[in-house]
Amino acid sequence: MKEEIVKKYCELVLRVGVNLYKGQCLVINSSTGNMEFALKLAETAYELGAKYVELITFSNRLKKSRVENISDEKELEFIPVFPTVRNFEMISNDWAYIRVDNLEEIDELKNIDAEKFGILTKKELEINSTMSAAVSGAKIPWCIVGAPGPLWAAKVLAQEPSGKTTDKFTDMLVKVLRLDKSDPVAEWRSLGEKLISRSNILTEMNLDKLIFEGPGTNLEIGLNKDTNWKGGPAIAANGRAFIPNIPTEEVFTTPDFRRTNGKVKVTKPVKVLENSLTGIWFEFKDGKVIDFGADSNREILEKFLNTDDGAGYLGEVALVDKNSEVHKSGLIFNSILYDENAACHIALGRGFPTCFPNKDELTTPEEMKKYGCNYSLVHTDFMIGSEVINVTGVTQDGKKVEIIKDGEFKI
Repeated sequence: MKEEIVKKYCELVLRVGVNLYKGQCLVINSSTGNMEFALKLAETAYELGAKYVELITFSNRLKKSRVENISDEKELEFIPVFPTVRNFEMISNDWAYIRVDNLEEIDELKNIDAEKFGILTKKELEINSTMSAAVSGAKIPWCIVGAPGPLWAAKVLAQEPSGKTTDKFTDMLVKVLRLDKSDPVAEWRSLGEKLISRSNILTEMNLDKLIFEGPGTNLEIGLNKDTNWKGGPAIAANGRAFIPNIPTEEVFTTPDFRRTNGKVKVTKPVKVLENSLTGIWFEFKDGKVIDFGADSNREILEKFLNTDDGAGYLGEVALVDKNSEVHKSGLIFNSILYDENAACHIALGRGFPTCFPNKDELTTPEEMKKYGCNYSLVHTDFMIGSEVINVTGVTQDGKKVEIIKDGEFKI
């Protein structure tokens, strides 16, 4: 990215993404391939008044080496205590958290031993469960972003890595991120208000269920009676608004995990346990996935669904139409962060307590499930929307409402 665009992007992430305030501490979690961008974020944070910035690095290459060279399951499950201590520090003292999605190692874990990788991943999820709960419950402000690099650009554009390829991809991202506007911060705040307005409309409809219909899809998703729709900014425990994902084009809610029935075809590639899968489909009965498939590597999906009891139930349903900038780009980004904002999607795994009026009471798996909110260590989005998908809402009194027709909002 050009220097002025990088500056705009960093300010957008900090001022709108986590809404950093003067004197706040910040953690930036970044892969080694995005270190230059992470450093620019950290520098900009200090310029905006951050008290302390902690930079954490991670590497899929290093993780792959661990999986390939350690055979003892107990050794593979070992994780030191200090990440847990850091998580408690962040939650207790109102830190902000930014994660730079690891897109420069996009295929590093492809074909890794699924059994051993599953053991390691499950342990990591268990260790980070407290932070995951804090994030899904908006206890701290957080934001996930991506940064263009040569390997991600080459993957998306199906070209050889080069400066020219990266520049071309960056120009596309600039439009998707609205960094081509004179004031991206104001632009994203305006988009946030639009998403809040659409969420309020859906909440006021008092919907009982959603019906998705299209090629290979006839899916009915039952909703919780008292849940709200959300979109755009969330409100952290400190009272400040933040946008968890940049970009974001969705409105979403937490469905009743016990009331999903029918079949659904996934319309875009999805990375599951670090393997990109295509041709995914699911069949649900009384909330649970009872059958599934993919073009290849079905065993990866099986491993994911066996993560825990909640991995085979829905935790989210989100609506996105064809007017989103991500969709209009026409690209497959090979990143959930971006691709989920190109189409309607469902998520298998953990639900969002923030969608419930009594969210502060939903602090345990038992309390979450009691109110219809799924609990799991995982949360993975699967895109099910397209320009030929229709979404119909059914209200509590049985009235049908056209919500999306041929991929476009009608509300």
